[in-house]
Amino acid sequence: MSASSRAAPAARSAPEGGGKVRGIVAGVVTLAAGGVIYFTLVPMPPKFDRAPHTALGQVLAREALKLQQPGGRIIFITRDTTMFKTPAFEAQSEGFEKELRKAGAKIAVKRVLKVDPLRVVAVPPGDFFELLRKANEKDVIVSLLGPPVLDAAQIGKLTENRPHVIAVCSGAMPQQVDLKRLFDQRLIEAVVISRNEPASAGGANDGFDRHFKLITTANLSDLLPLPAAKPLR
Repeated sequence: MSASSRAAPAARSAPEGGGKVRGIVAGVVTLAAGGVIYFTLVPMPPKFDRAPHTALGQVLAREALKLQQPGGRIIFITRDTTMFKTPAFEAQSEGFEKELRKAGAKIAVKRVLKVDPLRVVAVPPGDFFELLRKANEKDVIVSLLGPPVLDAAQIGKLTENRPHVIAVCSGAMPQQVDLKRLFDQRLIEAVVISRNEPASAGGANDGFDRHFKLITTANLSDLLPLPAAKPLR
């Protein structure tokens, strides 16, 4: 067999390899074009802003340190985020613990509750009652899961030497729970609520003040009244 006839197969294989390369390139270009069209028509959701929630945790820590008495403990209630990631709770917890460490303090008791993501976030009344019953007036309970909502029998079993309670009551909770009544019952001393609309603010608590408001006995009038119950038909 001649040298020229032996070289023929190699010459025929070159176009086949080139065709494969052109096919791959065409596929990549098609995918890229499809991606551009998709993200143009379906824009990416905005990135979650952790800053206001981190600031919320820092405000909670500062308020807890104000209320804590010598020898008292800081008891922290949050939700379990191992199964269902909740960036807001994670940022609040991180801000809270970081601010405590900055002041040389720490959480003495941490209660992490498993919460059904399809239900309203709240501490079971029985669990909150037990915490209030076992704590004393030197302690501070900080709850990211709302305030203690107890019945008359549970409140009657509490002593006068109760711990201080600070609770996050964001979202629609102030329209569902009578927070003024909880202040009157001495079940809470401070709550954080959401602003109906982001406010223009400045200063050290800018991230917090734009989205949240701290309510104490000094500004209870800032709480809106509960919606009137609709008459039954």
